[in-house]
Amino acid sequence: MIKNKINILIIIVITVLVGGYLIIMDDPKSLLNAIKAAKVEFLLCAVGCMILYWLFESLSLKVIFSKINSKLRFRDSFRNTMIGQFFNSITPFQSGGQPVQAYHLVKCGIPLGEASCVLLVKFIVYQVALTVLSLVVILIKFNFFMSKVLGFGYLVLVGFLVHFAVVVFLFGIGFFPTVTKRFLTKLIHFLAKIKIIKDKIKIIERLDVELKHFYRNFLFMKQNPHIFILPAVFTTIQLIAFFSVPYFVCLSLGAVSLNYFTIICAGAFVSMISSFVPIPGATGVAEGSFYLFFSIFIFAKSELSITIILWRVLTFYLPIFAGVFFVKKGKKIGTTTTEELS
Repeated sequence: MIKNKINILIIIVITVLVGGYLIIMDDPKSLLNAIKAAKVEFLLCAVGCMILYWLFESLSLKVIFSKINSKLRFRDSFRNTMIGQFFNSITPFQSGGQPVQAYHLVKCGIPLGEASCVLLVKFIVYQVALTVLSLVVILIKFNFFMSKVLGFGYLVLVGFLVHFAVVVFLFGIGFFPTVTKRFLTKLIHFLAKIKIIKDKIKIIERLDVELKHFYRNFLFMKQNPHIFILPAVFTTIQLIAFFSVPYFVCLSLGAVSLNYFTIICAGAFVSMISSFVPIPGATGVAEGSFYLFFSIFIFAKSELSITIILWRVLTFYLPIFAGVFFVKKGKKIGTTTTEELS
């Protein structure tokens, strides 16, 4: 509970600083006029993209359960998605969602092992889809952004390698459990030696249990590769919907001659760079990377500032506020899992 409050405080402080900077860097009256002139129909399209993002994630979860002959009502799947959205948004590396989601699925009558397996499948599908989509946009639009964004090559290389490393690590655990366990054990010993962690024995024991659980789930996936196909399609649509949000935000503020695919690529690069920053919501870095990429499409500072603010409200703060509703709807779930996370 305390950790979550600290994370929320960090988000608020950085948001105030970033928002304040965006406002004072241009005439506040210009920002106000830009907001007043915004076309509501395009903002509604941007909101619709976020709803599609949530719906297709919910469909992926429901489909994976159906593939392992288990039933989950769509409304429970959607609630699970929104609970995950909330806790992912307020925790570093989006790490808080899955434990809470697993608990919620157990409350829905799903065995813990089965819930963990399904969430693992969904996470791997998401990471693979994001990595493949990132590779596609790099191959198609690398030269375009390289010529317009300072340091683009280094930024994208680091972002892509982090995503690729996560995928390799997940599959490495499944195919090489002994090597993975040896590597992680040595890492724990090293971290204990430099005083970053305290009780290394307890952590190693917990690691052993988690790796065995992971390996059992991974074996199930290797024996049933068909469960990846439809969720992969849904996840790709989900990501495209998310990357489309800035396109409609730009249109709402009167931007013209925008290439839809180029904007999607820019959105993908922003996510690639900021998604693994160890700050809840990558607050500060997300706005900075968005500014870096979208300044090549929007030249007026007031329009760019309000574009960043609206994009951030829709893609980060909206999931938090919407997620709160679903967490509070099951208040018992929210209290218990928050304590576990702390």
